[in-house]
Amino acid sequence: MDDLTGTATERMSQLREAGADGKDAAWLERQLLSALQGWQATEDSLTKLREAHEDF
Repeated sequence: MDDLTGTATERMSQLREAGADGKDAAWLERQLLSALQGWQATEDSLTKLREAHEDF
């Protein structure tokens, strides 16, 4: 089975379609872990930017 690709919106659309197609649990778990890791990386980047920001 192919993994999800594209923007977050495109991936959500693909995931919705996958649910309708009855993809297996291992594939869905892989997609969820990938999404959560991407989210965590974004949160880490935002935290670093906030810490570097100086209020005047």
